[in-house]
Amino acid sequence: MLHDIIDGLQQFVDTLPLILQVLALVVISALPIFEGDVAVAVGLVAGVPWPLAVPVSAGGTVLATFAAVAAGARLGGRRTKGEREKKILARVEKWGVPLAMLLSGFFLSVTFHAFVMSSAGLNRSLILVSGVCTAVFNVVFVALLTSGILAFIF
Repeated sequence: MLHDIIDGLQQFVDTLPLILQVLALVVISALPIFEGDVAVAVGLVAGVPWPLAVPVSAGGTVLATFAAVAAGARLGGRRTKGEREKKILARVEKWGVPLAMLLSGFFLSVTFHAFVMSSAGLNRSLILVSGVCTAVFNVVFVALLTSGILAFIF
């Protein structure tokens, strides 16, 4: 039954122009709720080729991360830090921005963490590099997992 549903979805997606397939993945991956993880899984299940689904899905999350860091930096400059923010900053400083971003990327949105870290006043360049690496790592991880599951089903 699952096999038939996936086949029907893939046949439908094959009828769509490639540009619509790409735009759908960019939109899904740019939404902080879904990000590239969900976009690449949806794309691969829908039959979008692996070499196209992975970079497009990661790219959408990267674009959203850039926007989140810019918005967070603008907001962070206008307010004072409370006790909760100081505790978060102490934890991030203990682990470092890259590790904090990578670990938190598995639990919550990369763009959300980029926004919070930049609004707290952390180094924006380091946040961007860490966010990009985390987005790419998460997308590749989910793509490999999804490909393995699809290979098992078919």
